Amino acid sequence: MTDNGLPSNIEAEESILGSILLDPSAINRIADVLSPEAFYVTVHSSIYKVILELYYQDKPIDLMTVTTWLSDQKLLKKIGGQAKLAQLLNRTVSAVNIEHYVALVLDKYKRRQLIAAGHEIAQLGYDTATELETVFEQSEEKIFNITTNKKDQFQPEIIADCLATVWKKLEQGVSPAYPTGLSDLDALIGGLTKKDLIIIAARASMGKTWLACYLANYIVTEQSLPVVFFSAEMSKEQLTKRFLAMHSGIDSHRLAQNQIYEDEYDALVQSLGVLSKLPIVIDDTPASFLTPTKIRSVLRRIRSERGELGLVVLDYIQKLGDRAAGNRAQAVGKFSGAFKDIAKEFDVPFIALAQINRGVESQANKRPTMADIKDSGDIEQDMDLGLLLYRDEYYYHDTEDNGVMEIIVGKNRNGATCACRVIFDSRYGQFGNCSV
Repeated sequence: MTDNGLPSNIEAEESILGSILLDPSAINRIADVLSPEAFYVTVHSSIYKVILELYYQDKPIDLMTVTTWLSDQKLLKKIGGQAKLAQLLNRTVSAVNIEHYVALVLDKYKRRQLIAAGHEIAQLGYDTATELETVFEQSEEKIFNITTNKKDQFQPEIIADCLATVWKKLEQGVSPAYPTGLSDLDALIGGLTKKDLIIIAARASMGKTWLACYLANYIVTEQSLPVVFFSAEMSKEQLTKRFLAMHSGIDSHRLAQNQIYEDEYDALVQSLGVLSKLPIVIDDTPASFLTPTKIRSVLRRIRSERGELGLVVLDYIQKLGDRAAGNRAQAVGKFSGAFKDIAKEFDVPFIALAQINRGVESQANKRPTMADIKDSGDIEQDMDLGLLLYRDEYYYHDTEDNGVMEIIVGKNRNGATCACRVIFDSRYGQFGNCSV
C-alpha cells in the first residue's frame, strides 16, 4: 500500500525489472501479459517501456543497451540515472520467479483499476442527464474491461505499423473471410468478412431466415467458433426446430407441429447429438427490449466464456424499436449504424435480416433492389454487403426454377454486384450449389 492508500507492490515491480536486466530472456515469458500501465511507479513504467521497445525491435536487452537507449532519448536522468538501473540489478538474485512477481503487480493494478472504476460509476449514478440504460452499459463495460484485462483495440497507428500487419497476413495467405460453402456466392463476395455488416433482405417466406440458419450452421461447423443468433421474431424453440430440420432432414412444417414419423426417430436422435455439441447461442429477447446495449452485453459475456466469436445474426432489423415511431427510417438507421459498430468491436461478420417493401409484388419483375428495403434509412449506407433473395417458384408455380433461390448482390463494398443461383429446399432449409 502506498502513501496515498492505493494498492501497489513496489518491491515486485523492482524485482521484475531487475530480473529482465539480469536475464534478458525473461522478457519472453511476460511481454504478452504485462503492460507498462500495470506499474505503479512512473519510473518503473518508463524503464519497462524501453525494455519492450528493445524487445519488439529484436535488440539486446542488458544494462548497457537499456542505459544507452535511455540516454539517447534524454530519459536517463528522469529515471534516476545509471544508479537506478544498477540498483535494480543488484537487488535481484534470479529471474526464476518473474511470473510470480508479475502476478503480484497485476493484482495491485487491477485493484487500482477497480477503485478508479468505482469512482467513475458513482459519478455516472449522479449524472441524471444521462439515460439509465446508457449508465448501466458504461458501468458494465468498465467492470468487464477490468475482469477480462481488455486492451483498447482501437488505437491510432502510423501507416508503417499498419503495413507490417497487412504484410504478415499477406505472407500467411489467411483469408479475412469465412467461406459460405456456396461456391458461386463465395466467388461473388469472397465469403463473410469479419467486421462487415451484412444485410440479407427479402419478402416474407422467401427464405432469409433459412439462409441465416444455413450460414450460422456452416460457420459454427467449419470454423468451430461460436455463433450468436438474436431472434426478435421466432422463439428459441421455433428456431431450434429449424436447425433440427436442417440436420435431420425431417420436414420443418411437421417438426413445428411436433409430428414425427416412426422411421425418423433415428435421424432425429442422431441430429440431436450433433447439434447439441455445436456452440450456437440463441437469444430470443422480444424486439421491444432488444437494443444495441443488450446485444453488446450478451456478446461480451459469450466472448468472455467461449472466446473468439464466429458470427452474429439478427432476425430482423425492422422488428426493433418503437414501431409506432413517426420516422421509422431514421429509427431503423440508428440500429444499422450500431450493428456496424458492433461488427467492428467484436471482429465478426454481423448479419442482419431485413424485410422488403410490398411494392415489389405489383412489379412485373419482382426481383427486389436495394431501394425496396423497408424503412431503409441509413441501412444501405451502413452495410458492407447487401444480399437480396428471390425465388421464382414463390410467384409462379409452373416455373422451371423450382428449388432455386437467386441471391442478388445489391451492394458489395469490396467487390462487384451481380447475382448467383443456389439450390434451396424450403422443407428442410438445405442449401447447395446450383449446377445450372
